[in-house]
Amino acid sequence: MDELFCSGCGAKIQTLDRHAPGFITEKVIADTDRKRLLCQRCFRIRNYSDVISVSVSNDDYLNVINQISKENALIVKIVDIFDFSGSFVPAIKRLTGNRDVILVCNKMDLLPKNVKYDKILGWVKQMIASEGFTVLDSILISAKYGNYFDELMELIYRYKGDRNVYLVGSTNVGKSKVINQILRRYFGREADVVTVSSAPGTTIGMVGFPLKDGTMIFDTPGVINKHQYTHYLTRPSYKLTVPKKEIKPLVFQLNEGQTLFFGGLARMDIISGETGDKVNVVTYFANTLNVHRTKTERADELYDSKLYSLLTPPFSEEEKVPKWIFHDFKIRDNLKYDIVFSGLGFVTLRGPFNIKAYAPFVVGVYIRQAII
Repeated sequence: MDELFCSGCGAKIQTLDRHAPGFITEKVIADTDRKRLLCQRCFRIRNYSDVISVSVSNDDYLNVINQISKENALIVKIVDIFDFSGSFVPAIKRLTGNRDVILVCNKMDLLPKNVKYDKILGWVKQMIASEGFTVLDSILISAKYGNYFDELMELIYRYKGDRNVYLVGSTNVGKSKVINQILRRYFGREADVVTVSSAPGTTIGMVGFPLKDGTMIFDTPGVINKHQYTHYLTRPSYKLTVPKKEIKPLVFQLNEGQTLFFGGLARMDIISGETGDKVNVVTYFANTLNVHRTKTERADELYDSKLYSLLTPPFSEEEKVPKWIFHDFKIRDNLKYDIVFSGLGFVTLRGPFNIKAYAPFVVGVYIRQAII
């Protein structure tokens, strides 16, 4: 059989192992236009919102990325503005050969509508500088609604010259949604040419399309960032923790000795606040996630007795969420900060404060200047 590739995820088509990427039956191959072949996994994602787990080796992933490092290309690095540091993955520039980069911050539609574009863009530039990362330009977009795509395409054509373009980023930042918007808006292609799913790691191989000047734009597999919650949850839990629409922040006035639980996935204790006063806490999580307040002295008992019932997700021991550890954050100034639980959400507080943030030991928990 000639080499064939799935038009949805880029996996090489094969007929031998239904648990490996690119599986398809010989009958489907015989009955389908080869340019429109969909592997079994992509077919079930598109038609039944189903998720079929497949395994992709590190070698397979690196082989795809190494193709970029050998080429003088323009890199469009996509990050999730809701989880900037968790999805940033500085190693991408090294993996792709230190090429020219445009930074695209996706999912602006998740932030409250009253947030100013210029303020967020200024914050992004500060974060880039703090990472020691240099880019040609930066832009904020919403792949879901197509916001600022004219400006994105203008940047791509301005900087690419006669080079190909590669969309790179960690899993679930929306790369495939970005390329589908480009194909639909500027090339008249049908919706969702590239398979899109809420499950991380949908794109497996390289999926490329020609631009008007004969160069190519490619969607690439997502870099797996094991510090995010998304890799430790079942699909029902995942659907409740990943926001799909604008976040409605919740505001809490907390005393010292009070605790917030974020489902059964994370916890924050107020050790001390501003001169003993109440601490103003604003939470930014998917509005389907249950946020529960209690006294810190009761928090351990509550967790032991109400995990999987009051404190959900997770929903059962089968999810095997790793053991929790705590992170101690002490701030002495009076500026605003975010405490971020990578892949879950963040909490905004004004200093001075001393808090403890609990999360599974594999999950990134960090502090940053407030984004809002």
